[in-house]
Amino acid sequence: MVRTSVFGWNGSKVAAVGAVVAMSMGECVAFLPASPMLLRSSAPARASSGRIAGLRMQVAQVKDRAQDVGEGQAEQRAAAERLMQPCPVTKWGPTDLDVLELQKQVQQMDLPSFPFELAKPGDLGDLDAQERYFAENKESILANLEKHGAVVLKGFDLTKEPKGFERMWKALGMEACLDPLHSVAGRPVVSGDSAVYEAVNKPSRAKFYVGMHNEMVGKRTVRRAAFVCFKAAEVGGEFIITDGMRMLRDLDPKVLKSLYEKKIRFSSAELPMGFLDKTGPLQPVLEPILKTVIGAIVDMKVDFEVDMFWNRVNGERVIQAHAPPQPPVILHPDTSLPTWFCNIHSHSATLRDERDGVLPETTGASRLNKSDVFYGDGSQISKEDLKHIDEITKKNQVYVAMKQGDVVLIDNYRAMHGRNVFEGTRKHAVTWFK
Repeated sequence: MVRTSVFGWNGSKVAAVGAVVAMSMGECVAFLPASPMLLRSSAPARASSGRIAGLRMQVAQVKDRAQDVGEGQAEQRAAAERLMQPCPVTKWGPTDLDVLELQKQVQQMDLPSFPFELAKPGDLGDLDAQERYFAENKESILANLEKHGAVVLKGFDLTKEPKGFERMWKALGMEACLDPLHSVAGRPVVSGDSAVYEAVNKPSRAKFYVGMHNEMVGKRTVRRAAFVCFKAAEVGGEFIITDGMRMLRDLDPKVLKSLYEKKIRFSSAELPMGFLDKTGPLQPVLEPILKTVIGAIVDMKVDFEVDMFWNRVNGERVIQAHAPPQPPVILHPDTSLPTWFCNIHSHSATLRDERDGVLPETTGASRLNKSDVFYGDGSQISKEDLKHIDEITKKNQVYVAMKQGDVVLIDNYRAMHGRNVFEGTRKHAVTWFK
């Protein structure tokens, strides 16, 4: 999954096409991270009440974005950069697998329970004793994480606050790394000194279901993650996890074979360029210039591989940012076991629109958060196959209703994660690990 950056470019500053861009667009535009927490439906807003709701949504999103990159975030981000290194390069492994044979092998396995649950022993009173417990049992906890793909820690008081949460993962001997989107401010930092990033909590995103995904940007992937609950939402907001090996086991072989042989490509962002239709004979001259300029800006600003393509969406001229083709199944870098490793469920526009329905349309930079998924050659994945993937994903989902202090440890190459819609105030956070 490629996610494009949070940066602005003013058309008046682009030498060759500045005047045209500035006149036609009238504002700066920005590529935003096409992470599941920001993805939007492209359906039009409802009339009347929908416009009011859309305005409220836009105001909330402006405030959200100010929180992401605004006051206080520069200091927190600087603290995180002093503490951590970038997350590791993605380990795709061999890409010529006999995926159907691997599926048969998984189908014959007696897969361990998912997730593994670990409750606080009753004799652990103070916080220091709980920290010692994690240090003394780190080998077994990490072994269960590798075996099961996810471990749920329940009832610990140590992890109810950021500093205690940090003590927990340090006791386990895990090394934190920067968020894959850190360089583009894709996720606000809760505590840079404690390596804690905010999860998907904002009110404007409460009604958006976060589809199942592995945390990766194509080029970089976190190895493990620890999701913590500091405050549960009043209604909903459950953390959701799915085992990649069970996904591989249950997929229709024909669908699996087609996906693996053709590979998967993600469209991560969409830049409106409708003004070009008004430039007359200049259009064929401006198109390659704009594409080159935008591509150069992306290359300077982000650490992701992105290809730019011209397209039309609802009749409007757009530039889309596409990730390079990726295999949907890999061998786990540590266990060598085959697993589903693909973000179709979160990034498919078809599935997202079916889940969320018609939501208020946003404007400005938020219009750019339109991801989709295709075969590696750019052709469409059928609705039937997408529906099948959705059904298998739902079949294997586990909803984890987390309370304050609960933690879910994730093997990011093995398990996908997501989030249910919610009402009220939700304060969850995450730390990523090498």
